[in-house]
Amino acid sequence: MESQDKGIYYLTGDAIPMQLLLTRELTQEENFWLKNLRMDLKAGREIQTIVAKYEQNRHSKDYAAVMDLITRANWTEMEVERKMCDALKELFAEELKEENERGMERGIERGRAEGIHLAKLIFKLSAQGSSAEEIAEKCDLPLERVREILE
Repeated sequence: MESQDKGIYYLTGDAIPMQLLLTRELTQEENFWLKNLRMDLKAGREIQTIVAKYEQNRHSKDYAAVMDLITRANWTEMEVERKMCDALKELFAEELKEENERGMERGIERGRAEGIHLAKLIFKLSAQGSSAEEIAEKCDLPLERVREILE
């Protein structure tokens, strides 16, 4: 047996070469997914961490395949975690709705302020003798938008 890296060994000399992985020797970060390929995950922080790491790579077929295996092997605990998440969503639904509305209002106010600032700039440049074409170029706006504001 030859040591390739910490926790990774190759069995040589047999007709069929083999790789032996000792998960307790592998680093947590580099082998996160391998260490979580088991059937005894616990609902709560452990599953939340796995889901959060998966979310970062959810468009990868490889990550999706590993997550599918983990989910199937830990179906009951995954279901408990999902239900807890659903309950939290329900619990905070009203607060989330209110916060979303406040965010929308702030966005509208900011958009209005920026629009007023832009209109003032366009009128100022026009008063200084700049043509609509020059203003559009200076403000990086479509010419039609500048003409619309000037009207």
